[in-house]
Amino acid sequence: MTVTLQWNRLSIEADGDAAFKKDVNANLSKLIDSPYPELEVDLGRCVNVGEEGFKVIGPLLVDAAGSKRLVVRIAEPLMKMFEGSGLTGLVKVSVIEHMDGSIRQGQGGHAEALDSVDDDEEEKEETHPPSGDINSTKVQTMASGGCMVDEEDARRYDVGEEIVIGREPPSAPVFAIPTISKRHFRIYRQGPGYFIEDMRSTNGTYLNGNPLTQPQPLAEGDEIVVAITLKHPEGARRFKFTMK
Repeated sequence: MTVTLQWNRLSIEADGDAAFKKDVNANLSKLIDSPYPELEVDLGRCVNVGEEGFKVIGPLLVDAAGSKRLVVRIAEPLMKMFEGSGLTGLVKVSVIEHMDGSIRQGQGGHAEALDSVDDDEEEKEETHPPSGDINSTKVQTMASGGCMVDEEDARRYDVGEEIVIGREPPSAPVFAIPTISKRHFRIYRQGPGYFIEDMRSTNGTYLNGNPLTQPQPLAEGDEIVVAITLKHPEGARRFKFTMK
């Protein structure tokens, strides 16, 4: 079982009603009490959850929906728990169809499309993801802005509200390197800090030596490595993230 609370996002991975209810009771109130007006609950990896589990989370979501904007990510089997409950009019629901991150529109919500892997990109090379866990307990501070520094030429790229890195426009900056996808990863402001998200790139994005599988918070001095392959075992490009 895994529970992660990062700023305004709570991810729960539980098997069965008992584990689900325990995780919800221990963590959902912490999310709701956070100061952010927009909250996200990711239940996409929960399995074997039935009506007993839903009875626990339902009332809490109803209470929170009065003052917060809620997005709930769920797997297809859990969608039936929301149907007819009245929650779909209060809570935005994204149904996760596959564990690769693709989702479709749920009742009461809008689809949040993710970029697909480049269909015309060069044949995917074998990758070698480093081992280890991404630090999920980083402390961020309010900053006037963020900056990404290229370790190869020391060039600095201001992030602002968002920056998308890739091989071709409309990504900006553009790095004409074959192992980098057209839209490889993005950094964006959320709440008091910044997050990084891989855009379903072919050869991956790594944060402090660990593969990105979901958005992660950024802190001063974090290292970002793009496209680790057999040709580029140390990555095709390396960056450092700094706060202003």
